[in-house]
Amino acid sequence: MKFTSLSTIAFAKAIFGTYVLFAIHIPISHIGGSGLYLPFNILSWIFVSLIIGLGSWKIFKSRRLYFSQFILHSWIGFALMILPLAYGNNDYSNFSFFRIIGLGLGILLLISYHQFRFRENDIYDFLYMFLGLLFIQSLFKLYQQFALDLSFPLIQSIVHFGPFAQKNIFATYLATGLIISFILLIIDETVWSVGWKRFLIHSIPLITMSHYFFLQSRTGYLSIILSMGLIVLINYHKLKRAKVWFALAFFGLLISFISQQENRPTDAIEYSKNSRKTTYLLTLELIKENPAIGIGYGKFLKSFREHYAERKSTDPNIQLLGNNNMDHPHNEILFWTVEGGIIPLLGILFIVGSFLNTIWKAKNTRAWSYLVLLLPITIHLQLELPFYISAIHWFTFIFLTFIVDAEHGTEYEIAINALSFFRVFSIMFPLIICTYMLTTLQTMSLVTKYERTGYKDPFLLASGLNFHALQKKYETLVMKLNLETGKRTKDENKIKAYIQWAENFIQHSPYLFIYYDLATAYEAINDRKTGWKIYNHAKYLYPGAKWRDEN
Repeated sequence: MKFTSLSTIAFAKAIFGTYVLFAIHIPISHIGGSGLYLPFNILSWIFVSLIIGLGSWKIFKSRRLYFSQFILHSWIGFALMILPLAYGNNDYSNFSFFRIIGLGLGILLLISYHQFRFRENDIYDFLYMFLGLLFIQSLFKLYQQFALDLSFPLIQSIVHFGPFAQKNIFATYLATGLIISFILLIIDETVWSVGWKRFLIHSIPLITMSHYFFLQSRTGYLSIILSMGLIVLINYHKLKRAKVWFALAFFGLLISFISQQENRPTDAIEYSKNSRKTTYLLTLELIKENPAIGIGYGKFLKSFREHYAERKSTDPNIQLLGNNNMDHPHNEILFWTVEGGIIPLLGILFIVGSFLNTIWKAKNTRAWSYLVLLLPITIHLQLELPFYISAIHWFTFIFLTFIVDAEHGTEYEIAINALSFFRVFSIMFPLIICTYMLTTLQTMSLVTKYERTGYKDPFLLASGLNFHALQKKYETLVMKLNLETGKRTKDENKIKAYIQWAENFIQHSPYLFIYYDLATAYEAINDRKTGWKIYNHAKYLYPGAKWRDEN
C-alpha cells in the first residue's frame, strides 16, 4: 500500500472513529423494524457518505482514480443483480429501492477506500476501532447480563437501543471481533509494545466469550466455532503467541457458563428450527415456479404468504408460521433469486467467485486469515438478514473485503480529467445524503413519539420532514387515523377512502392488521358481506392466527 497525504488519512480515521466510538452508541428510541426505521442505521449512512465524499475529494486532488479488478467484477455483478428491474413483473420494485441503492453505495465505499492509499498500520488502526466499538457495546451488554436492574436511565437507553439490540446481530459481531483480535495479535508487531493495543486485544476474547451462553444464539455458536477452528488451523504455527489470549477466552467462556440464565425452552428452539426449514422449502418452491425471471422485485411478502396459505390448505402438517409479515426468506441468496430469478444469482456468484480467486492467487496464510474474518457475517447472511437490521454489519463487511482486495488484488490507476465532477460530487453527495438522513431521523422520532403516546397527537405526523423512507409506516398510521375519525363521526367518505387505500395496500403488503381494519371498515358502511369475505381471506392467508376479537 502506497503512502499519501497523512492529513487526508487522518481525516478519514477521525470520521470513522467518531462513528464507531461515539455516534453509533447514542441512545435513540425507535419504532423497530429494519433499514432506515432504525436510527443507528441512519447515523451509519451519514458517516459513510462522508467517507465516500472524502474519497471523491482524493480523486480530485490526486488526479488519479484507483480501482481493482474485483471492483470491476463487482460492478458487473451489480449490473446483473439489478437487471430484473427491466422485467415486466416488477409492479412493486420500488420496495426494493433501498437494498439496491445500499448495494451500489457499498461498491462506492469500496472504491473510496482504495483512493486513500492506506498503509498497513492504517488498516490496523481501523480494525482497532472496530474492536473499540465491540468493546463499548460488550460492556453495556455485560451490565445488562449481570446487573439486577437497569434503573440508571442512560445505561438503560443504551442497552435497549444500541446497534446490537437483536441477539443474533450481536453474536455475529462478537464472532467477527473475536477473529479480528486474534489476527491482530499475530500480525501486528506493535501489540506488545503499545499498552492500549495489548489491553484491547486481550479484553476482546474475555468479554466476547462471557456472552457466549447468555445470548443463546445458534448463529453465534456456529460462527464462533467454525471461524475459530479455521483461524487456528491456518495459523497453527503462530499459536504460542496467543497463549494468554486463549486463556482469557476460556475464562470468559467459564464466566458465561456459570452465569448462564435459564435456557430457552426446547420447544421454542424446535419451533424456530422447523419454521426456518419451512421458509426455505417454500421459497425454493417459488423459485422452481419462476426460475428464469423470479416473482418480481418487491413481491416476496405477498407471494410467499399466498404460496404458504395455498400449501397449508392442502397439507395441514406444514409448520405454522404465525402472524409474521415475512418480507425476507432469511437467506440473502434465496432472496435475490426468488425475486429476480437466475440472473441475480449469477451476479452474486460472479462477485463471490472473483473475490475467492483473489484469495486463491495470494497463496498465503494472511489472505486466508482475512477470508475467515468474513465468515461470521457470511454465515449469518444465510440464516437471517443482518445487512437490513444492522448497517454496521454491511460496512464492516465492505471494509474487510477491502483489506483483502487492497493487499492481494490486481489494482489499476487511471488519470482523471473531469476534475470538476469529483470536486462537486465530494461536496454535494454527503450534503444530500446527510440532509436526507437527518430529516428521516427527525421524522422517525416523531412517529415513535406518536405511537408511544397512544396515537393521541396527529400533529406529530404532520410535522415530519421526510416520510419517504418510512412510507409504509406513515401511510398505515395516517389512514388508520382517517378510518377511526370516519367511524367516530359517521363520515362514509373517510371510511371509503380507507377502503380504497387498504385494497391497494394489501396487493403488495398483506398485513393481518390491515385485513382486520378493512373488514371493520366495510362493516362500518353496512357491507357485512364484503367484510366477511375479507375476514375469511385473512384467515386463509394466516392459518392459525387469532382474529382480534377471538379469545
